[in-house]
Amino acid sequence: MHEHGIGRELWAVIEEHIKQHNLKKITKISIIIGKASGIEKELLVHTMKDHIIPKTIAKGCELEFIDENLTALCNVCQEKIEIHKMEAACCPKCGSGDISTIAGNDVFVKSIEGE
Repeated sequence: MHEHGIGRELWAVIEEHIKQHNLKKITKISIIIGKASGIEKELLVHTMKDHIIPKTIAKGCELEFIDENLTALCNVCQEKIEIHKMEAACCPKCGSGDISTIAGNDVFVKSIEGE
C-alpha cells in the first residue's frame, strides 16, 4: 500500500507549512488527487484520516480531497485539452501529436488553513 508512503510525504509538506507559519492548530487541508496519479483515493483518505492526522495538531480538521482531471497542452497550437475528450493521441484542434500532460497525474497539498 504505497498510499501510506504518499500520505507521509503529504504530511511532511504540511509540517513544513506549520513550521513556516508557526501554526498551533490546522483547521482545513485540501489535497489534489490527479485521476491519472495511480493513487487509490479511498486508501489515501483512510490513511490520512485514520493513521496520520489523528496524531497531529490537525486532528479534527476538515480534510478535503479534490479530483483533478487529466489535462494536456498541445505544444503546436497551445490548445488546452481534457484527455477524456480526446478521440486519439493527438490535438483535436490542429491534429498534432506533440502534446504534454499539464495536470491530473500527481498528488499534492493544495492548501492548508490554520491558526
